[in-house]
Amino acid sequence: MLKNIFVVGSSHAFIYANTFLRGVFLARILGPHDYGLALILISITGALDLFADAGIDRFVVQSRFGHRSDLMRTAHAFRVGGSAVVGLAIVLLSYPVSRAFDAPELWLPIALTGGIVTIRGFVNLSYKLQQREHRFGREAGIQATIYTVELLATTLVALWTKSYWAVLVGAYLNAITQIVLSHMLANGKYSFIPRGKLVGLVSRFSLPIYMNAALLLASAQGDRLVIAASFSKTQLAFYAAASAIGAGVTGLAGSMTMNIMLPRLAPRDGGPGLSRRHINQITALFIGGSLVFLAAITLAGPTLVGLLYGPAFVGLGTLVFAAAIAQMIQLEQSWLTTLLMANGLTARFPMITIMRAAAFPTALVLVSLGFSILAVPLAFAFGATLSLAVSYHAASGLKLIDGRLIVVSFARVLLASAAVLLLARSWAVA
Repeated sequence: MLKNIFVVGSSHAFIYANTFLRGVFLARILGPHDYGLALILISITGALDLFADAGIDRFVVQSRFGHRSDLMRTAHAFRVGGSAVVGLAIVLLSYPVSRAFDAPELWLPIALTGGIVTIRGFVNLSYKLQQREHRFGREAGIQATIYTVELLATTLVALWTKSYWAVLVGAYLNAITQIVLSHMLANGKYSFIPRGKLVGLVSRFSLPIYMNAALLLASAQGDRLVIAASFSKTQLAFYAAASAIGAGVTGLAGSMTMNIMLPRLAPRDGGPGLSRRHINQITALFIGGSLVFLAAITLAGPTLVGLLYGPAFVGLGTLVFAAAIAQMIQLEQSWLTTLLMANGLTARFPMITIMRAAAFPTALVLVSLGFSILAVPLAFAFGATLSLAVSYHAASGLKLIDGRLIVVSFARVLLASAAVLLLARSWAVA
């Protein structure tokens, strides 16, 4: 188990590091405005991947019959068909989407992102069958390779062209490399001809995930989308740089929490995997640790952002602080999600996602009322707080968490948000 945890954790850390370095390199090479344009393309390609997947990867791993060739063919058919539909949709919507982001120069690059998601639809998913035996080495190797290829290609093309088109080149090579490796490492013959009797089984699993993908898009990418549509591309670049360090830390911490704690929390002999005392100690550790994270990011983040991204990104202290509040909450949320999953309380997960996604319309309303860019991270902190409240309510039936810890948790969020509101009166992005 420890080996698997190390493999998964190292793979996630490598992906986060590559994504972070890509942002740093693009910001330094392109400058704030063109980096903002590149971020729009990055956000769109990430969103398309969410919709194209439709949970088919998880279905192959989790389904009792996922290893069967007829089910694999049907899963491939859904992946190919879903990717083609999503790719065609973005081609048709490319011009209005570019206008919505006030970036008409991006209509052709946005249209071409449809090709990336279409290509990715032909991935051979049989390499994921290894996970049914709790082995992750094959996928970790593929992920490390494709993200390394993307980072190198994006950086080299950006140095050569000084253009946001480098993002497209890197994304296309990422997709093509994944296709090649997945077929080289395949366990069996590839086909996407479905078996009719299995179409209903796969669709019942995947269709709800399409809906969840829309919610995930609103919660995970919504802040950048709101800023891209409502503020300048330079401000979008500032926001991405201000939130990048914290996002990497919380993403890695969340994946490690799930991989390390989930096996330990599994119920044993009709009772919880860990005692109530240990659960409260860990909860207190996450509350206190997330507060330390907020303080560390607030104090060191602005200096690090300036050093890493360049002199154009100096003076973003308040924005770093505001973005870190939602990230602080997400650290705690990763622990609660693991606790709920370990105890089979997953029925509330859609509501948790919906509450987090509520930040998206909230941010749109605040921006339309004339509030500054700081309203966007505060809106997403509000959504994260709602999802945290639903998580604590879902966990209440376990009777494992001391109510006083919950009070401390929400008091911390309120005080941090109030501090941002006070600072916002005299802050503005140049």
